[in-house]
Order: sequence, then structure tokens, then C-alpha cells
Amino acid sequence: MRNFIEMDFDTWFETYKPMKNPIDKYASFDGYMFETYGHEVALVKNQDPNRIWMYGDGDDGEGHIWSGWGYINRLGYFITTIPFADDTDVQVNMNDYYYTCEECNTEYEGELGHRVNDTLGLIYKCPACATPEEIQEYQYVGAQ
Repeated sequence: MRNFIEMDFDTWFETYKPMKNPIDKYASFDGYMFETYGHEVALVKNQDPNRIWMYGDGDDGEGHIWSGWGYINRLGYFITTIPFADDTDVQVNMNDYYYTCEECNTEYEGELGHRVNDTLGLIYKCPACATPEEIQEYQYVGAQ
């Protein structure tokens, strides 16, 4: 029987210690994410399978990091210095950590990202880009 562990980004980061992307110092997630193509994905594929993590969209529409290699809904990969156990599946909920505005691409992280997502999550815009009408509509829909 496999174990299932769910955790937040900060706990995952401290537990498994992702490594910086040596190919692209400007990679997403402050330089930790690897792309799904080219030299970056080739580097990922050459790692111990228990140190590979996939970042993508879940069926619930939220962002997650999952232990192991995957293709479906993938947005990128991470490589960690600490491997996950063979008998364990780990899921990291990213929406508690990151929020990206679809209008201006501003990224909010940590507690601020969580608050923006809770406040304007269905609008997919940040407080600077959302119109007062959109905010009012979101608050009306959220109250139902």
C-alpha cells in the first residue's frame, strides 16, 4: 500500500530541498523550476526518479507539485536533493503560495499570494488590474 502525503510549499521546500536550475538562472520559482523541453528536461530525465517532481494544473484547476515524473497538465519540473520514499506519493498545493495575475503577470507569493488568491482567485487578476466592477461581481459570486 502506498502512502499519500499532502503538504504546503514551504514544508516541501524545507523537507526535500529543491536545487537551483543551473541552465537558466532566471527560471520560474526564483530559479528552481526546469522547463519541459530542451536541455532542461534532458537534465531532469537524467536524475534519480525519486528526486524528480512535476509542477502542473490539477483536475481541481489549482496548481500542484507531485512527486515523480508526469506529462499530463505539466508546466515544469523540480529536482530535489532529498529523494521521496519509493512507497510514497507527495502532493504540494501551490495555490496557498503563489498567485499570478493573468493581466500583468505579476507574481504574489507566500501569505500575500494566499490572500490575493482568496480575494480575487476567480477573476485571475491582481488588485491593481481588476476593475471595481469585477471585484464587486467576484465578492457577490463568492458570497453565494
